[in-house]
Amino acid sequence: MPDTLLPDPAEPSPAAAVLRRERTRWIRREADLNQRHAAGLGNVTGAARIEARTAHLVLTYALSVVEGRSSSVGSFDDLVRPNPPAREAAGPS
Repeated sequence: MPDTLLPDPAEPSPAAAVLRRERTRWIRREADLNQRHAAGLGNVTGAARIEARTAHLVLTYALSVVEGRSSSVGSFDDLVRPNPPAREAAGPS
């Protein structure tokens, strides 16, 4: 059964394509920073991780507006949730 609440647009607009690419870039950056932080690699700051998370949430919202879809991108709690522990603090696997 097709989803009638969130139909795909007939033809994606150029603005939606740009927003989708930029959102994907920030999602990948956030994932990379989280992986590096969890593995204890590099100097990953909490500010950089929050910036990436915020950018991807804002771009998700902007994309939903451009595409005319309803959106739920989370809340302020999503932006300030505790950082996952580094590998050393997590203990043996």
